[in-house]
Amino acid sequence: MSHSQTRPSPVGPPKSTARPAGPGPAKGWCVPKQQATVAQLQSNINYVCNQGVDCKPIQPGGACYNPNNVRAHATYAMNTFYQTKGRQPYQCDFS
Repeated sequence: MSHSQTRPSPVGPPKSTARPAGPGPAKGWCVPKQQATVAQLQSNINYVCNQGVDCKPIQPGGACYNPNNVRAHATYAMNTFYQTKGRQPYQCDFS
């Protein structure tokens, strides 16, 4: 390339005019409230597992069975429900 020729400036992708999605209610995790009782957590598990969520992972021998306690199992079930049903705030409104 001679000194009289110039290289074209690199061209990147067009700049988006859309605003990036920030953290909000449609993102994140659904976890039980700290004050939830064992009975409430078990009720949440029963509800979610009867709504079509695959609860096999929290059954004995399942990949998420351990730790074997109601809070851990409820966390798995409630979050799976939330993630698979659209991640809307009302899908994480458990007792």
